[in-house]
Amino acid sequence: MECRLILVRHSTCEGMGRFQGHSDVPLTGAGRKQIAGLARKLSPYPIRAIYSSDLLRARQTADPVARKFGLQVDTRLGLREMDFGSWQGLSWRQITRRFPNDASSWAKRFPYHAIPGAERFNDFKMRVEREMNRIVRANKRRCVLVVTHAGVVRIILAGALGIPSRNLFRIAQDPCGINVIDYFRDQAVVGCMNG
Repeated sequence: MECRLILVRHSTCEGMGRFQGHSDVPLTGAGRKQIAGLARKLSPYPIRAIYSSDLLRARQTADPVARKFGLQVDTRLGLREMDFGSWQGLSWRQITRRFPNDASSWAKRFPYHAIPGAERFNDFKMRVEREMNRIVRANKRRCVLVVTHAGVVRIILAGALGIPSRNLFRIAQDPCGINVIDYFRDQAVVGCMNG
């Protein structure tokens, strides 16, 4: 095995269920309580490095787990959620009311229809893939934890499983859900999803 990657979506944050994107929102009280359970679920893994998105909700999830493992968190901009532009911070209901044509086109043509003022999906995907390749290459024969966002996790899982981008939303990602991917020289094997 080249590298074992444990991907975790951050804990429950303020405004959960909205298109948070680059909004820097904190965890809720319930989200902070979820971290003890996450640390227990991670305890069997020999984690040697911890990476996190630089956004607050990911860092507030990663930092307490890092303390349990006696490690420092390496924050990476490349692990941020997609920038949703004018949709950022809005619920789907608000989006369909304010941007009915764009919402309809986006839902029908995802990932090809761009959100107004947002990061283009292909740019987001390439950013995430570049960052993950760097992390995997830097951690040969090690187990590493990456705390990030649902969109990032979905892209990585879809890549490992050969799932087309248009089907990303078929991959559920709960707050603090654990995903395990073993990277070998020529393939990736998913051992756990949303655990």
